[in-house]
Order: sequence, then structure tokens, then C-alpha cells
Amino acid sequence: MTSQRPARHWIIVGAGSAGCVLANRMSADPDCRVTLLDDGPDLRQDAIPAAVDGPNFLDALNEPGRTHADLLAKRTTDAEASPYPRGRGLGGSSAVNAMVALRGSEQQYRDWGWSDAHRAWDRVQIPAEAAAEAELGVVDRALIAAAPRTERARLTRRAGRRITSAEAYLWPVLDRPNLVVRPNTAADRLRISGRRVTGVHLVDGTSIDADHVVVAAGAIHTPAILLRSGLDTPGIGQGLQDHPAAPLTLLLRGGVDNRPGGLVIGTLLHQHIGEDLVQLLPMNHIGRLPGAERLALFMPALMTPSGAEGTVTIDNEGQPLVDFALLSDADDRAALGAAVRLALDVLSQPSFTDIVETVYIDEHGTTADALADDTTLQTWLRSRAGDYVHASSSCAMGVVVDDHFSVVGYEGLSICDASIFPNIPDANTHLPVTMAAERFCMRETMSA
Repeated sequence: MTSQRPARHWIIVGAGSAGCVLANRMSADPDCRVTLLDDGPDLRQDAIPAAVDGPNFLDALNEPGRTHADLLAKRTTDAEASPYPRGRGLGGSSAVNAMVALRGSEQQYRDWGWSDAHRAWDRVQIPAEAAAEAELGVVDRALIAAAPRTERARLTRRAGRRITSAEAYLWPVLDRPNLVVRPNTAADRLRISGRRVTGVHLVDGTSIDADHVVVAAGAIHTPAILLRSGLDTPGIGQGLQDHPAAPLTLLLRGGVDNRPGGLVIGTLLHQHIGEDLVQLLPMNHIGRLPGAERLALFMPALMTPSGAEGTVTIDNEGQPLVDFALLSDADDRAALGAAVRLALDVLSQPSFTDIVETVYIDEHGTTADALADDTTLQTWLRSRAGDYVHASSSCAMGVVVDDHFSVVGYEGLSICDASIFPNIPDANTHLPVTMAAERFCMRETMSA
């Protein structure tokens, strides 16, 4: 009589860009049992909210339960904490993001020592297609005319429909008997015996046993879970990064149709300023807010920030306290300042002056003319700089996790999400996170 080896039980905490990949790949082994947890709502084929399925990601962000509504973050030292809209529920941020599909620099992955990144990219199941010309908004078209190097954005869609990580990775395997998907199930902390993680304690007071736990809750909530659990690995919650951005509000001329229900972002412009990569991001409208019918945005952003002074800590109730400390680095301040100058030059071109009445830099009616001198520009950036909601690198590989994604100093525990990047990718983070999860599964399969 031949004995079978016991099934290995994996718990994956977080069903976003990484967690959906992990659930799919790890449950492909019939000798593994996989439980996927997420504290947000379900997302199944017969119940996709119209806002998630549509072209307007601002509508998706407003879909009830799809973001962590109470999550706040400080962007810069001079700014107050304000909402930081991270996705929750099956699909995570892939259900509410702007759908921009960028892979990032191959050189950056090589610098990290990820020599197998190309093989992981070959496994990625998230589609990408260019925005259709007919979908382009008025700001998209102005940018194309002003800067011929502008590209139509590639979006995580198929035939014009958003494809979330849940649709790409979970839906095809929901009938696997060894996969249990539990939405609306919040993990509180890890259960630890000595230096081994043995399961997860849930917010409802129950717990689940596991042979191995992978925390994939994102660069904000992953370190919060680890800190609530009392882990003593140095570096947890340190080195937090995002892409610093400087929002310029465009008041469109009367009669200009910016189609508030349509595609928000259809084009992108990337340009190097010295060694820094900047992105100019047009937003054709800012949603369906009352009084916003004539408003659009134009955002220069720094895609290669040097500063990594951001932190995630927890308050007395164990909830995340987030401080990105953007622009603490002098080189980042100079680079984003140069990106703003580039953006203002683009906005001075005829294709923009034909459609834009005024460029504002705050809600008080201050115009971009106030940024004429560098001192004023830098003061404005320190108080008004925003971000791309691309939280990254708060449990970095080489610090908190080793090359195999295992948490240093503990057994039975891994991390796989944007928190493990050694530094922030020079691209929107959704696809790089998906690739990292595929890489995790490749390496786990080889070591099994």
C-alpha cells in the first residue's frame, strides 16, 4: 500500500494583483490546499458592478466597499493626512485602478538580480490593449498634438472591457476542490509558535491553521499585519515609496466636451530629464462631481524617485499609520520641479491653449503663474505634491524578505506583493506585482 504525502495547506492573505495569481498557481497542485482570504467584497462573473466594468475608473473607486475608505496617508512633511484609495475585495486594486498597463524597465529587474523576470512575464495572464482612438478624450488629443512622442496608453482590458486579476486568475479555477475563496474575511494577525507561523487569526475571533502563510495584502496592509503580529524582523514598514506627482487642474473653455463618463486616461508621455524618468499623465475629466464638468487634470510625476524615507506603522488599535515622506530627498524635489516645468511648457502649446482657459494649482483659485520662480515652486511641491497610489517597498527584498520571498527570521511565512520590491518600479505597479507573483510561484514550484 502506497501512502500519499499529506496535503500542504496554504493561506493567502489578500486577493489582489498578487493573491489571485498565487491562488491559481498554488492550487494547480492537487496535493496542496489553498485558502484565499480578503477583507472586501466578492467579484464573480455574474455580479460585476457596472462601474468596475466601465471605462471610468473614478466610478470604480466610488463603488461601495471596493476601497479602504478610512485609510489616510501623509504625502509630504508639510501636508496633512488625506485619503489613500487602495483597492479591496477580490481583484484588489486591479478592479479600481486606471488600467494603465506598463511593465517597467528590464534593467531595473536585472539590477535587483531578477534574472528570471522574463520567464515570469511570459506567464502573466493579464491582457493589455491600446486605448481605441475613438475613446481618446479632449486632453489626450491635445497632448498628442503638443508632444508627438505621446503614446496611446495600453490598458488592462480585452475588447474594451477591464480584466481584473480575479477574472484572469480566479474565475477559471473556482471549481477546484482544493481552493477555498473567502471574501469579506479580514485577517487580524498571524498565529505564531516560536519562530514558525502556524495560521491566521481573523478579526471575527476565529483562526485558521496553515502549513504556510503568504501575506499579499499590499504595501500598506501587509506591514500592518506583520506589526500587529509582533514580528521582530528589522525593516518592516520602512522604505515606503510612491511615485511623487504634481496635479495641475485644467479649467476647460466653455463648450469643450470632456465626456465625464468616458475614458479618464487614454495617453501617456514618458521623457527623461537627465537620468530621471518622468511621466506626463492627462486625465480627461475628474468624474461626476457637481461643478466638475469643465475640469480636467494634467499630472507630471517622477517615476524614478530616490527617496525612501516613508513608513508604515500602527496606532494603538493596530491600524496603519502611513507617512510617505515624499520629496524628502533633494534630488527628487529638483526632478519633480523640472517635470512641472516640462508640463507647463506642454500646456503652453496651441493645442492646449485652444481648450484650456486657466491652469490652477490648488482649490483656492491660485493659477500656475504663481510658479514662476523656483522658490515658490518648491514650496508648492512640499505642501501639495500627490502620488500615483503606487505604494511600494515597505517590506523590501534583501531586508525583510530573502530572495525566496520568505520573511527573515521566521518559518512558514512569505510575502508577495508590492511591498517586497527593493525599490519602486518605474511603472504603474499592477503588472510588476503580477509578474512578481508569477516569479514567486515559479520558484516555489522548483523548490517543492
